[in-house]
Amino acid sequence: MKKLVALLFLTFIVVSCSKDTNDDSDATPTPLEGKWILTNVSCFCDFGNNPDFSGHKITFAGNNLKVENTGVFSFLTDAEGIFTLQGDLITLNNGVQYTYVLKPDVLALTLVDNPQIADDEILLTYNRE
Repeated sequence: MKKLVALLFLTFIVVSCSKDTNDDSDATPTPLEGKWILTNVSCFCDFGNNPDFSGHKITFAGNNLKVENTGVFSFLTDAEGIFTLQGDLITLNNGVQYTYVLKPDVLALTLVDNPQIADDEILLTYNRE
């Protein structure tokens, strides 16, 4: 009987100490993994001559996106949090979707166009930090 109680106690300890499967900090890395600095924006916008976009940075860690806007220009302001990937489509926490093209140290995000909004096209180009 003591062996059975000891075995049950040991099983309880092992199960209670096992890793939580809902922990997003160890989510599967994506090809976007890492920190990216905005280098260029292409849109129907006027940023003046020689704009500096480097104050905007994004970091992909697992399936979580962190957005940093410390410069004059702000982008993806309400997109921080969980994102999903499906093929070359990324859906951000706010529901906005971008297609992406990834080259070794360059990431290009193109806003999925809403046909009911004129001139909403935008291409954000990032370099890996």
